[in-house]
Amino acid sequence: MTSSSTDPKQTLDSFLSSLPEFTSTPRIQSLYSDLGRQKLSNPSGYAANLSWWRSVLQELVSRRLQPNKLHALVLHVDQDLSDALRWDKVGRPAGLSTVVDEMTRDGDLHPLGLFLMSSLSIDESGSVVGRVADIVIKRSFWWAMEHLNLVNSEGSESSAARWKRVCGDYVVLSVVKKLADCIIAAQDEKSSLTLSETIYSTDSFKKYAESCSAVPSIKLSDLDVKILLRYLSRDRHVLVVQGEIIKFTEDQAARQITSVDQGVFELKSTIERVEQQIEHIEASIRSRTSQIKAALLASRKEIAKLQLSSRKALEALLKQRVQTLTTLSTALSSIDQAHSDAAILKAYETSSKVLKEILSKPELQRERVDEVMEKLREGMEGAEEVRRAVEEGGWEVVEAAGAGIDEDELQKELEEIVRQEKEQDAARKAGQVPQVSESDEKRLLEITRRLEAQRLDTNSPPLSEKIPQII
Repeated sequence: MTSSSTDPKQTLDSFLSSLPEFTSTPRIQSLYSDLGRQKLSNPSGYAANLSWWRSVLQELVSRRLQPNKLHALVLHVDQDLSDALRWDKVGRPAGLSTVVDEMTRDGDLHPLGLFLMSSLSIDESGSVVGRVADIVIKRSFWWAMEHLNLVNSEGSESSAARWKRVCGDYVVLSVVKKLADCIIAAQDEKSSLTLSETIYSTDSFKKYAESCSAVPSIKLSDLDVKILLRYLSRDRHVLVVQGEIIKFTEDQAARQITSVDQGVFELKSTIERVEQQIEHIEASIRSRTSQIKAALLASRKEIAKLQLSSRKALEALLKQRVQTLTTLSTALSSIDQAHSDAAILKAYETSSKVLKEILSKPELQRERVDEVMEKLREGMEGAEEVRRAVEEGGWEVVEAAGAGIDEDELQKELEEIVRQEKEQDAARKAGQVPQVSESDEKRLLEITRRLEAQRLDTNSPPLSEKIPQII
């Protein structure tokens, strides 16, 4: 049912009509009934209905479909909202107060005043302190209200009393989180983030947040910006706010606005003002040009001459402002470059300290290194001696295996086997199939092995070729 896309022409009625639940009268009757009575009689149905309403209310805020369209992050619960949700077949949602109450207890909605005043984190994905604070804010507030007799407990509170209690403004946490995630992702994508790109004014941050939103053509109110800054600084710890200065930083040690930050802020603010002046001057020049043409068409040369003189003055002023903007932009670039150089130098300094610490370890001292290398050389020499001993001993084994063999006798025996093989071939060609005995095969293999050993003895290869022959 939920979607990140928003149709700017969509109305609340068309949105509700597009939901599949509105095609079933029994389902709508269940959704629009008094949910407080379902909680005990039909727990599963109550949970399903509550989940549906939670999604719908969040979508109303996300899509800017609620009657009060002043804010993009706040749900305004009042009679206008109840009337806007009215459906012809079932009337107004009788369980709306129960839905708002449950969403507040679960942390989906946060009372606006409490959200802005609290100094404790409410982000469930944050630290342990944040989660504890989340429980304190979400649960203990209503518990304290009940025990102070400011509100009645759930069992005795009437629907009218509950509705009166829940009316008000609420921060919709899911919508705030979604926009905050888009802003943080946009900052992370800036691979070469400079100092000036981390510092914003309230107005420039508002424009930046609107450009990061997944909702097209979103317009944030001053209250929306205040909520967003509170969440990003307190719950996500990605920026710090001091007066009009907003600075993105995840370094806890740098969560203060320094004099350098103040200077960059003032420089950027001046650049923004000069840019606005240039836009205004350019618009005035275009207006003067149109007036000059109109005066000439009307044969009012004096008026055309006056407008031309005014345009000349504006063009001279524009040239001055452009030069000023160039100078200021150059100064800002120089500050960014110096800040980057300082960060690089700090990295160099840190690297040198780490390297010095590593080299100061006892195992990396010169005497220790010489000792290790000497032992390594001794080990290599010992391994070479063993290799030579094995090589020479293996060759002696080969020579001993070939000793005492009569080569003439072996040659005669081999010739006899060859003659027998030829006779067998002739017999096979004549149609006879002679049988080669197993003893003859063994005898041939033994003669071949002995001849090979004798060949190794009479044609001694170089020492480097003896080892593979042994293997």
